[in-house]
Amino acid sequence: MRQATSEIPCNRVRRVKEVYRMRTHYLRSILLLLFSILTACAWSATVKVREPLKTPDGQLVKSIYFFGHWWEPWKSDDAALIKDLKRIKELGFNTICVDHEVSQAIDRDWYWLDREYRASAQEKIYILPWLQLHCMDRQSLMQFARREIKPAVNQDKEVEEGAAVFLDVEFQKALAHYITVYLDRYVNDPAMLKIKLGKRNVPVVGLCVETGWRNARGLPLSFDDETNNYFRKWMRATYETIDRLNAKWQTSYKTFDEIDPCDKSIFNYAFEDKLNMPYPVRDHMVFRGRVIGRALSEVARLVRKKYKDVLFVAEIAYPFSVDNPDANVYRWNDANCYAAVEWADVVVIRTVGNLSVGDVKKEQDMMMLNGKRLILAYRFFGDASSERAVAFAVDCAENAHGIGCYNWNETADNSCALYDKPDRQALARLMNFTYDTLYDTALRTTAPSMQPIQSRTESTSTQSRDDVSPLDHSSSNAPAANENRESASTETTTPSNAGTIPPAPVIPSGQMPSQ
Repeated sequence: MRQATSEIPCNRVRRVKEVYRMRTHYLRSILLLLFSILTACAWSATVKVREPLKTPDGQLVKSIYFFGHWWEPWKSDDAALIKDLKRIKELGFNTICVDHEVSQAIDRDWYWLDREYRASAQEKIYILPWLQLHCMDRQSLMQFARREIKPAVNQDKEVEEGAAVFLDVEFQKALAHYITVYLDRYVNDPAMLKIKLGKRNVPVVGLCVETGWRNARGLPLSFDDETNNYFRKWMRATYETIDRLNAKWQTSYKTFDEIDPCDKSIFNYAFEDKLNMPYPVRDHMVFRGRVIGRALSEVARLVRKKYKDVLFVAEIAYPFSVDNPDANVYRWNDANCYAAVEWADVVVIRTVGNLSVGDVKKEQDMMMLNGKRLILAYRFFGDASSERAVAFAVDCAENAHGIGCYNWNETADNSCALYDKPDRQALARLMNFTYDTLYDTALRTTAPSMQPIQSRTESTSTQSRDDVSPLDHSSSNAPAANENRESASTETTTPSNAGTIPPAPVIPSGQMPSQ
């Protein structure tokens, strides 16, 4: 009895302390939220918000990357899938970005894709699908389209059976065929994302996610004979004389025919100083980006023979100019540059937790000047805070047309996934609420519920630099698929429904030679 009576007060003390701790966290969260709301209200009177992308029912586009058939429990448990779609919607997101490449479509005869459309429609969430990754679905495309597609070649002159050649007309036709069949299947599904443009509601699909050209090991592709010959032709058109090229590259070629992109002593993609890559690598990377852009422009043109109003999205894993180890891999090995996405109507940019400043802002402004609409998908790293969440929302309202987050449940790299981090979920909710508040004065008196926010000590570097400016490499040839492109609207201080969008000018630059 003595022991029992002595434990009761201790348990009560512990319970009182726990209640006090939870109430303290809750009050702190509410105070931070109120501060953020007041800040957003103050900013909304002065910030020049851009006219946003809107769904047919008037919602702002707020997206998050979601992997419904990659990992457990979501892949095999319908209840887990539905539960997390509900959680995502509670955080303020209304669109999920999902991988729907052809390899996944033919797996169990559209089973995974149909499942996600059914679940999303049930929860009234839209789907923005990614329909191609790194040119890596060659064998699945051949099976689906019944076409023979050339395999890609790496810099060691090894054939990459899983990857295709962007210049290959059969690849372009096969990809266009898959996208057309995909639209046939889902264009009238209530879950497919559509954007309101005037009186039209137009479907939106991602023609390419992580736009680029590399193999499964992350190494650059494009070293097949046809592409190498085209590169020599492009160098001849660019430099005109071999002496000019030698002077720039510090080489001693006698003719353009001697140029061999497989020569790693000159085309050294492994060069350690990624901010000062050799000029041959710089030229070759931009060339590869242009080849990607030209090929995907043709794919878009073919799809628009049937679906004239579809908007095509390009997704890039990192801003072009960010100095970050992972970003550098995408920049050089994938050919992550403006030329690769020049065909797109909408560009989704995964950030590294950075804002639109410096060279990042310049390249975003350049894309919008060329008629593109932007969606910024923020990564919530360990240094995320309520202040940064609000700053993300304001940055997106000023410098883009839609907001997003990477990601909900990528378990292979959990550094910025939200599904198991309640504190960062609260920040995502705050970001979305602030974004809504900047466009809707009625929301400024309504506060969403928030989970307790815990402090984090991790940090990430967001230093940026642009050594290969996209302004130097944009093509003067407007992609055929974008001849009728609807451009981004001008800035406005008050939101309004999107009307007919006038065509935007295209910045002229050097031309690619005919193939």
